Amino acid sequence: MIKIYGKENCRQCEELKSKLINSGTEFKYIEDIKELRIVASKAKIMSAPIVEYNNKFFTMDSFLEEVK
Repeated sequence: MIKIYGKENCRQCEELKSKLINSGTEFKYIEDIKELRIVASKAKIMSAPIVEYNNKFFTMDSFLEEVK
């Protein structure tokens, strides 16, 4: 399962969700700032969205590169 940790009013979060919906990819979107901060600290990624995929964390760009 792909998990996306995002935040309110995030243009990149909306863009990633749209791409996944259009491709028919199932994912879970988590919009919780506390959860985002915890994941960001653990993953050492300081921008939203953060994607959890195959037990690894990715930025939006690195995730899209991973699943090409």
